Amino acid sequence: QVGTRSRARSRAPPARSGPPPASARTSGGPGGLRRAMGIAGSIAESPLRSYLQNEFDRVVKSRARLLYLHQIQQLQPPQDVHLDLRHLATLWKLDRDHDGSVTFEELLEFAEFCNERRRFLGSLDFERKLRAQCVVDLWEVIRDEKGEEAFADWVVLLIAQGERHQTFAASPHVPFMSGDAVMTLYELLKPCQIVSQIDQQGFLDLLQQIGETMNLMSLQSEELDDWVPVMVVHRWSRRLVSYYAGLFRLLGLEPPKTSVQDISDACGGLA
Repeated sequence: QVGTRSRARSRAPPARSGPPPASARTSGGPGGLRRAMGIAGSIAESPLRSYLQNEFDRVVKSRARLLYLHQIQQLQPPQDVHLDLRHLATLWKLDRDHDGSVTFEELLEFAEFCNERRRFLGSLDFERKLRAQCVVDLWEVIRDEKGEEAFADWVVLLIAQGERHQTFAASPHVPFMSGDAVMTLYELLKPCQIVSQIDQQGFLDLLQQIGETMNLMSLQSEELDDWVPVMVVHRWSRRLVSYYAGLFRLLGLEPPKTSVQDISDACGGLA
């Protein structure tokens, strides 16, 4: 029988700085940023490039000039552009090299992608159409086992946010990630209605119980109270994306059988 530990404290995601005032998100000379998305030319040659650079500089914390997840989620798009930076498929698209962090060049490339998609798809309900397009692009990766593995690798990097894995005397050959990283994963899963199934502490306990079942840790070791084996998080993430891909097949939504519009209409919360 798997043991459990009770913990009294609750967890909350790290505080985020507030957005800049609306006036700061609509400046940029004649035409401003209101017409920046959907323009015929390049974002790099429009007022939006300067805006993106200022936003990047506002939220970046690392000396390496990399944005990790909680900084990415502090970015404020121009006033007339709505992006969901908590949507896993969108984050996958934004992080071009899938190393768990975003450079300014990746941010600019993503803006060019959004601009091109807005010209093609139109401004009506663009946020949902963009999410659906990102789902289509992700599907091209996760449709096979190699892609599922790559996605799980990326999730581990994304939620670690540059934090190094740790080892402990109780399990000296097992790398662990912190409970804070696990809570970041929990936050990302909220659109999948995880809150209706399990609370934050229960999610942490569940992953630790899996770790004990896999003989990776002991629940009796106090030094491991707030840590989860990396292998457990990776395995859980891979099973999640495998289920996600299977659901697409079951619903007959595999591209190119269906269009971005069809996926947007059919997926609801998934896309």
